[in-house]
Amino acid sequence: MLESLPAVMLVLPVLIPVLLLVVSPTAAYLAFSGYLLFWLGVSLSLAFRQAKEYRTIKRYRAIDWHQRLRHLTDPYARIHELVDRPDLTRSEVEELHALNAWVHSGADVPAPDDVHHLVVIPVYSESSDIIEQSLDAILASDFPADRLMICLTFEGRSPVWGAAEIAGIETAYAHRFGHFLATQHPDGLPGEGRVKGANISWGAQLARQELHRHGIADEQVIVSAFDSDTRPSPHYFTVLSYTYLTNPDRDVDSYQPVLLFHNNAWEVPTASRLVGYVASMWTLVDSTRPERLRIFSSHALGMKALVGVNYWSTNVIPDDSRQYWRMYYGSDGRAKTVPLHLPVYLDAVHSHSWWATMKEQYKQIRRWSYGVIDFPYLMEQNVLNERIPWRDKALQTFRQLTQFHLWATVPLLILCLRPLSNYLQPIVTHSSLMLSELAGLANLLALVVAPLSLVISAVVALSLLPKRPNERSRRVWFKMVGEFAGLPLVGPIFFCLPAIDAQIRLLTRRYLGFRVTVKQRTKTAHRVH
Repeated sequence: MLESLPAVMLVLPVLIPVLLLVVSPTAAYLAFSGYLLFWLGVSLSLAFRQAKEYRTIKRYRAIDWHQRLRHLTDPYARIHELVDRPDLTRSEVEELHALNAWVHSGADVPAPDDVHHLVVIPVYSESSDIIEQSLDAILASDFPADRLMICLTFEGRSPVWGAAEIAGIETAYAHRFGHFLATQHPDGLPGEGRVKGANISWGAQLARQELHRHGIADEQVIVSAFDSDTRPSPHYFTVLSYTYLTNPDRDVDSYQPVLLFHNNAWEVPTASRLVGYVASMWTLVDSTRPERLRIFSSHALGMKALVGVNYWSTNVIPDDSRQYWRMYYGSDGRAKTVPLHLPVYLDAVHSHSWWATMKEQYKQIRRWSYGVIDFPYLMEQNVLNERIPWRDKALQTFRQLTQFHLWATVPLLILCLRPLSNYLQPIVTHSSLMLSELAGLANLLALVVAPLSLVISAVVALSLLPKRPNERSRRVWFKMVGEFAGLPLVGPIFFCLPAIDAQIRLLTRRYLGFRVTVKQRTKTAHRVH
């Protein structure tokens, strides 16, 4: 019944407009116009949030994070220096709060120089070029390589990665990191599904044993779960170390970077690039509202927190979002996802042909939207966990359910209701001066707000793009700007339809299996700045 509810709710966006049209065209016009104006306002708010997070990313890039880590070794001197200054910048105020948290961290928190990073990368059919470029980006970070451990965990059923291929990449990279583990996850272990969570859990457990053999405790280890195409910013591990150490709830919290689907942004078709823009922009927005932030794709968490929930779920497809909920209920509501305000770079969908890329793009979004399957899990945990206040559980559940409902309906409704509203306007306003004036005001607002939102989003998206390849003409920027005109179609086709598909599959019990999204690069990924 709970799996069916999201699909049943999809009837409402169809039924309500039809009933309004039958009962009263005037009521229908007012409701449609109000709905469109509301989402215009939301779009402007989201655009401003994107711009805000873009500025935060730029500010974080300018901070000397190594110096901040050094300040942790003598925090009181730095605290006295900051409190005596009347004109603290925003970054210095943040540092002061972090230092105050650090001095009350307790005896079990590791020293900055004792922090180690474990990066777990699951591999199925990805090419060696993609994996090598990801490893090179990790090596290019400003964190000491001798305190980095890489765990490449290959699926045993992989059609391309055999013992010889694994040995080759191990030989090339093992000596360049403090620790390096390449393992094969056996297929068909009891209680496991063919899902990513089973693979990364297998790799993380083996890596933990290896770290323990070298005397490295769980409290000293921060685990980053990366996709094979994830390439971190140079400051990623330093910022993550600082954020982890100065977080009082490091034993239960997770950490989410901004995801930019930019590795191959200059190569992919327009639709795939636009979907990448939208996905990237959404992670920018969520980083400005931590109360709504959830684990998505590449993320990090302390080893102690990971062990506390028995690693990742080994039998569900949305292992990232499910991990958040497992940590939330497992910590009696304490766990949250902390934004890192720093990007990692991933591939946009790219296959061997335009049509194959479009199909792969659709399937990727369908897999993302399959996170709606968490709703029955939330309802079960709401009943089982009596220590979290009902108000908090109700709010979390409401947000989860409405998020996927809006995902499946809003762009499609906007596309349909706009022409309906324009059709109804002369019919319902010809006999009412007040309605006519309201309609004129609404049209004026739409003419101002819609372009402004689009311009802000486009400027932020294009500013975050990697450097233009030399073989691309400067005129390509005109094409990139013009592509944003396609967003009204990309939303319904590549976001609404896959989400509706996923929800109807739950209703009809045609459950999805996990599949790896096809990603190809015809050139080397851009250099991470």
